[in-house]
Amino acid sequence: MAHGFNGTSIDQIAAQAGVSKPTIYSHFEGKEQLFVAIMNSICDNFENPFLGPDADTAELSTILIKIADNYTRSILQPGVVAMHRLFVAEAERFPELSRRYYEVGPLRVHQTLAAFFKNRMARGEIRDGDPLLLAQFFAAVVIAPMRTRRLFAVETDIDWDVLDRRNRETVALFLDGCVKR
Repeated sequence: MAHGFNGTSIDQIAAQAGVSKPTIYSHFEGKEQLFVAIMNSICDNFENPFLGPDADTAELSTILIKIADNYTRSILQPGVVAMHRLFVAEAERFPELSRRYYEVGPLRVHQTLAAFFKNRMARGEIRDGDPLLLAQFFAAVVIAPMRTRRLFAVETDIDWDVLDRRNRETVALFLDGCVKR
C-alpha cells in the first residue's frame, strides 16, 4: 500500500514480513502472483454493507444519517484510501482484480442501498424511481467531496464533527429531492 506495485520489491516484502526471498518464492512465482493473492485476500475479507438491523424500521432520515456516518467512517480510513489508490493505479495491469474489488466494494454497497431504497419506495416513503440510480447518487453525494480530497492527499486529517454535520445536511438535501410528497 505504501509504495504501490512498481515501487515495491520482493526484497522489501521479505524484510517487512520477516522472511527470506526464497520463502516468498516457495509460495509465489513472483511479485504479480503475490500481489494478486494479497488483493484477493482483501476482497475476500470485505465486510458486508452496514445498513444494520434497524434499516427497515427506523425513521428514514435517522437511518440515512446512520448510513452516511457509517459509510464515511468506513471509506475514509487511511488504509481504505490507500487500497483504493492501489486498485485504481493497477486497474489496467490487473483488470480482473480491479473488477473484483469494484464488485465486492462499491457495487455491493450500491446494490444494498438500492434494495433498501426499493423497500422504502414500496412503503411509499420515497417517490418511485430507479433504486440503483438513487443508491449511486446517495453514495456519491455522501462520500465524493471528502474522498476526493483524501485520494489526492489534499486533506490527511478528518474533523469527524464537521463531517457528521455535513452528512446531516447532505441527507436533508437528498430527502428534499426524493421524499414522496
